[in-house]
Amino acid sequence: SAPWRSALQKQLQFEKEERIRKEREKVDSLIDALLFHGTNNSNNDSEEKSKQQLINTEEKVAELLISKRLNYEQVNQMFDRICELSNRPQSIDSCSPLLSVLLDAACKVDCMEREENPNKRWNHRVERDLRRKLFALGYGIRIEDVEKKDRIRSITGEKDYY
Repeated sequence: SAPWRSALQKQLQFEKEERIRKEREKVDSLIDALLFHGTNNSNNDSEEKSKQQLINTEEKVAELLISKRLNYEQVNQMFDRICELSNRPQSIDSCSPLLSVLLDAACKVDCMEREENPNKRWNHRVERDLRRKLFALGYGIRIEDVEKKDRIRSITGEKDYY
């Protein structure tokens, strides 16, 4: 019974890794589509073309957040991925330009009247929740871990003693 169990475990592990890889690719392509636009420069001396990526303006990103009908979970995944890919800790005082543009654009969309925003998936608390998360990151706190502990405490009735 052991050989088929290890084969099954290997298959399950492979499928889990594949699912994670596909999810990351999806989030990466969303980041590319939302935050960057390219310009093609051709050098007259040679026919080489170089493609530069420039960060979109916060107005453009806000427009895309609405037109692509993104929700909090998708923006949160992009936030997490940008944090993961940046090679330094993120905080309110020192964050990636990509995070800055994403948060400012989310603020623009948050501030729109619900009737004026065609994206009905937007919950109007995206920027606030992500800034709270960024603030916590600055102190080495993962907000998801804190919220998970709070949910467990509310279920078990456990008290938090300081």
